[in-house]
Amino acid sequence: MTVTAAPPPSPSPSPSTPEASGPCSDDDLTVTNGPLQSADTQRHVVVSFTNTSAHACTLVGYPGADLVTPAGGVLLNVPRRPAAAAHRLTLGPGDVATADVTAYAIDTSIGNACPRWGNLVVTPPNDFVSHPLSVDVPICSATVSSVD
Repeated sequence: MTVTAAPPPSPSPSPSTPEASGPCSDDDLTVTNGPLQSADTQRHVVVSFTNTSAHACTLVGYPGADLVTPAGGVLLNVPRRPAAAAHRLTLGPGDVATADVTAYAIDTSIGNACPRWGNLVVTPPNDFVSHPLSVDVPICSATVSSVD
């Protein structure tokens, strides 16, 4: 009787480890806005961050927002909240993240109508390049959400 040993099994390919995505750079993103929406004394704008690159990238933190004059002078800076307060959001190619900018049409400290309006300029999370957008909002006070 002849006994033949079975050949050893071929190693199964190990699943590839996905490459960790780096932060989204200005070259990776297109920044746009939706229309200005009104609700009582609030004005609301949705800002979109689209990954136009061929690779995944990550947004961490809150966008920056400024309300500026037509000449570009900053009338109101919306303070960024600490990045630790926001979640990490990985965008694949073509994915879109949004943030909400809310401005108030009245001066909440005195109750009068906000006398000035300014152009919205947004800086993506973990970036330093500002993007002027095609929407004007009241400049008494404003807030910006994290990206979702």
